[in-house]
Amino acid sequence: MKRHLRSAVALGFFVVAGTSVMAGGLQDLPAWQPDANAKRSAIPDVYKWQLDVLVADDEAWEIEAGDAAGRLEALGALRAGLDSPEGLAKYLEAYFAADELINRLTLYANLRRDTDTVNQAVIARHQRALTMTNDLMGEGPALRQAILSLDAEALEKAYAAEPALATFRPFIDQLRRRADHVLGPEGEKVLALAGDNLWAQIDLNELPSPSENAFSSLVSEMDLPEVMDEKGETVQLSFSNYGLLRGSSNREVRRQAVAGMFETLKGYENTFAATLGGQAAFDVFLGRARGYDSALEAYLDKDDIDPAVYRNLIETVRANVPLLHRYITMRKQVMQVEQVHLYDLYVPLAESTSAEITYSEGAVHILEALRPLGKTYIDRLAQGLDPASGWIDVYPSKNKDSGAFSASGYGVRPFVKMNFQNRYDDVSTLAHEFGHALHSDFSMKAQGYQTWRYPPFLAEIASTCNEMLLSHYMVEQAASDAERAWLLSELVETIRTTIFRQAMFADFELQVHELVEEGKPVTAEALNGIYRELVETYYGPDYTIDENDAIEWAYIPHFYFKYYVFTYATGLTSGIAIAERIRSGVPGAQEAYLGMLRGGCSRPPLDMLRDAGVDLSKPDPIEAAMAVFERTLGQLEVLLKDDA
Repeated sequence: MKRHLRSAVALGFFVVAGTSVMAGGLQDLPAWQPDANAKRSAIPDVYKWQLDVLVADDEAWEIEAGDAAGRLEALGALRAGLDSPEGLAKYLEAYFAADELINRLTLYANLRRDTDTVNQAVIARHQRALTMTNDLMGEGPALRQAILSLDAEALEKAYAAEPALATFRPFIDQLRRRADHVLGPEGEKVLALAGDNLWAQIDLNELPSPSENAFSSLVSEMDLPEVMDEKGETVQLSFSNYGLLRGSSNREVRRQAVAGMFETLKGYENTFAATLGGQAAFDVFLGRARGYDSALEAYLDKDDIDPAVYRNLIETVRANVPLLHRYITMRKQVMQVEQVHLYDLYVPLAESTSAEITYSEGAVHILEALRPLGKTYIDRLAQGLDPASGWIDVYPSKNKDSGAFSASGYGVRPFVKMNFQNRYDDVSTLAHEFGHALHSDFSMKAQGYQTWRYPPFLAEIASTCNEMLLSHYMVEQAASDAERAWLLSELVETIRTTIFRQAMFADFELQVHELVEEGKPVTAEALNGIYRELVETYYGPDYTIDENDAIEWAYIPHFYFKYYVFTYATGLTSGIAIAERIRSGVPGAQEAYLGMLRGGCSRPPLDMLRDAGVDLSKPDPIEAAMAVFERTLGQLEVLLKDDA
């Protein structure tokens, strides 16, 4: 996939001589050649995660699920006592015990399903786990009403009368922070029936709205055309192979893929406008129903984020789009084309190696790259990266779901899903996912159950910090200019797609919601106009917008994720800033960062991030990320010019 436009390069960084971290399990692992069609049973067991620390086995899950059902039923009986301090304390104790059990059962069911996507018993178990989660969320309105009916003085008296209640002060304080946006019992009931998600205690992306479901169904049922592949053969275009074809080395192949995709989307533009407009209208409805001035304010308030942070991102990135224009000009020169189109953006500017990187080699690179984070971090990372620890499911197999993620159960440990294919991209993904994993691990060790989950706003910081440290390390270890050029091009593309592109998406999402809030119609014409203006602004005069390019918004699922997409940009911005502070030896930077990892949700996320040295209410960290982009772009321009 990745290639240099002029010459092939064999990367020379796959052996780290004399490394002190190639110890224990990493050097003794059995050989395995990744194969997405391999039976899971054929893969050595050491490469599979160990789920028995969550639940002993499927039979034990059934027994514990019965226990969870009993706990949910008991909560219903305890509701009658919510009006007394003692009854409230008993209810909260039972509630969090049920929550912890159900989360553990759900995690087990999710992980089992991810490695066996066709097993009907596994699928059914996963659906039952989600039902238990929904049932537990159904307790929310009554609990909120009981807590918020107490004023500050009454609550302090309740703490004094029932000391056990003080155990739940962090949870109670977080509820009371948004007390002005809670309705009466009947109002809360109506919002719950309407599908309210502003008080959800799980990832909002796991709670699709009817509009999002309609969008997903439309995408799955679209008839895409046949196009030509690199072998000159006719293939069926799909959402699965679109990215591959769009990045083809053959310009006609990628032109056909983009044209075929966008022509098809154009034929459904009014339906896509209806689903996205419906999502925005629902978000605005929920925000207004709870007394917020805007949907943006409502969804950011869930994690105690000032909307100024969102607007600061957009304004600061917009101020730096001349750097993206310079990137487009460089791409035009390197590719030697008269015009740069969308289908030219995903062709690698520099060529990677055909050499493989085994899991063991990749893990060693990560351990070396992340040494600046200190011994405490590295020791725990080394334990998790050793497959024998049971943290990780390494390789693809038949019926294993695609992609990668990290998930954690409180008091247990993180779990990391990979589909490792012995490529550098897999090494970078591994570093990314272990950023998530260790964030959860540090948090659960430092926080109680109520405050261990870090908010979505902080979710992408530890992962991208790891990526940045790995990238800098690999560039420093590069054995040739050609190798260095490829690594620098990877970094440039990461910043382009994660800060510039996601900020553009955030800009679009905000403008769509503002259409609804201003009472304007959300039509395909309006959405195409907004998106075209953004593309023109961000990509500049050397970029050519083709006839149907403005419809690209239509297939982007992130626009249904309730103001989440901007966290990708703020996450990478913060990750870059923290990595730069640690690499440059800023006094206290390492410990300040680990302090953020340990914080969970015990304090407002912006405060924890400020303590780690990043203030996203100001342009400074975004400007610093732009400086890294400019510096890297300059280095890449020199190397590619010399190579030409």
